[in-house]
Amino acid sequence: MRALLILTALFLVSACSLRAPEIDRAMSAQSRSADWPELVPLGPLLAGDAALAPRSADIEGRSLQWRAADLRRRAALLRAVRLD
Repeated sequence: MRALLILTALFLVSACSLRAPEIDRAMSAQSRSADWPELVPLGPLLAGDAALAPRSADIEGRSLQWRAADLRRRAALLRAVRLD
């Protein structure tokens, strides 16, 4: 039991120190030397986001009705196909 615990600990430590050469090769010298991106507050970014505005239930409902009608039409076409 103790040996299994030690082997597990060694495996975890070795997994943390593995290098990934394919990732290192994929990065260009320009991207390696680039500065870190500037961190900006999230509040102003979300304040002007139109995606967070309330949606119109009328438009959403019609869209779902159209999608449901299209799915029913496609299902009817699939039911009509003969599988012999």
